[in-house]
Amino acid sequence: MKHIHTFENFVNESKINEEAGSYKPGNVSVPGMYDLKWTTKDLDLGKGIFAKKYDFEFKLIMDGSSITGETIKQTVVMSISDDSTGVFALGDDVAKFSGLTVKDAKEYKETPDDAYIYGLVNIMNGGKDMYFWTNGTRLKGQAKNVSSMSAVIEQIAHEVGTHLTRQLLVKMVAQKLKVDITTEDWITHDYGYGEYSWPAVGDPNDKTPPIIAIDEETFATSGSAMISMLTDGFFEMALNYLPNLPKLK
Repeated sequence: MKHIHTFENFVNESKINEEAGSYKPGNVSVPGMYDLKWTTKDLDLGKGIFAKKYDFEFKLIMDGSSITGETIKQTVVMSISDDSTGVFALGDDVAKFSGLTVKDAKEYKETPDDAYIYGLVNIMNGGKDMYFWTNGTRLKGQAKNVSSMSAVIEQIAHEVGTHLTRQLLVKMVAQKLKVDITTEDWITHDYGYGEYSWPAVGDPNDKTPPIIAIDEETFATSGSAMISMLTDGFFEMALNYLPNLPKLK
């Protein structure tokens, strides 16, 4: 019954929020699922780099979720730039945590069909903050293979719906375990299978190994929340590379 209840909430999300007056930029509240609030600020990081900073507060209120009741405050920078060198403008330790280098990015002969980096989600500022970055030229090339709309949806689903969401939920698990999420401690914490083995996503039960700490419903619901927060801004920035992309506002 739990899954039926949450599914009904999901399909009625727009109606619920319209009636409650909560569906507006910076505030999405879905009864029985999650509360999400955020503020947005445009960043000036240099020519050919478009970036927005999101400071947000996210709370899961789902019955039966492995992280129900946990509230997390986080910062994520979303950015699109002309080439792969742009990602390194987001923070001083982007290279450290990603294993990628400015030198390699500059030397790589990028084209609309091939780039040093296409999209990247990772941590920065000592492990405290997150980012979601996209190569605008490569996105434009991908749009020629599918369509502008499909390329954008594909990128958001891949980077935000999967990578960013998992990173956020691991942080929430760490916070619940009283691990410091403002430093690198949460990255190397032993969640049950050794350092660097993060909690997996699955359908845990009494016999499930402890490493599987994030249930699938929590993952899917949190992913939809992050997508709700970032989609409008991503479309706005992507218009610089995909002029035929529909405007959402």
